[in-house]
Amino acid sequence: MDAAIRRAGEFAVIVAFVLCAVLQSSAVSALSGSAHATPIPQASQTPPPDIVATPAPTLPRYSGQLLDLERGYVVFTTGDALRLAPDAVVVDDDTNVAPAYAIEPGLYAIAIVSPDGLVTSLRVARTPRPSATPIADVPRAYVAAVSSPQPNPDLVPPTTRYTSKLSATVQVTITVLVPPDTPFDADVYIATDSSGWNAQAIKMQRVDGRHFRIVSQLQGGTDFHYLFTRGSWASVERERSGLQRQARELMIEGGDALDVSATVYRWADLP
Repeated sequence: MDAAIRRAGEFAVIVAFVLCAVLQSSAVSALSGSAHATPIPQASQTPPPDIVATPAPTLPRYSGQLLDLERGYVVFTTGDALRLAPDAVVVDDDTNVAPAYAIEPGLYAIAIVSPDGLVTSLRVARTPRPSATPIADVPRAYVAAVSSPQPNPDLVPPTTRYTSKLSATVQVTITVLVPPDTPFDADVYIATDSSGWNAQAIKMQRVDGRHFRIVSQLQGGTDFHYLFTRGSWASVERERSGLQRQARELMIEGGDALDVSATVYRWADLP
């Protein structure tokens, strides 16, 4: 009996010793681990490449002057007609809402065109829109109809011009009749391609309330294009319909004198 009790006591001592060693080892490991704690995993801030959002492509924008808008087409003064998308919207380019005025010839517009050549949005305004590609540069594949590039043979000017050998210079008198609503204190100028289209290239002299005149000595054979302005391109002359007009042409074919009479029907900045 005494031997059994003694062996039990020895076994208890051994168990206590092992337990103490295990607890001591655990405490050391815990302390050691706290000094080098493993960081908590964080969610990645960068989404995987396969789910990164792709920005929507920017649709091309083409600007020009309207001629017509009907039957699913928008027609510009260049003669180019583009097809409207079934859900195309028309908004005022300045207010971004439906225009409070009638859509009529002479308005300026920006056509936003989809990759399949349809106008998805037409933004209109009463002033030029210089922030887009000119409508003349629209891809031909987008154009539903375009004016023939060949002019009417009856309207083609003669290919040969004759100038006088008798006079070195020609006295050219240009007289213009301006619209009744022209401000009485306004000045009228001639802008020419030979002056880089300076809106104040040639100042004309007032003859009366509605007539202005300029007299110049020009060489025979001189050929240039010109438009009348009131001093800026915002006040350049327009067609009777209000549309942008083509430049006038003056060809000095010779002789001693040349009288040119012209009429301005509307100014761009006046209704």
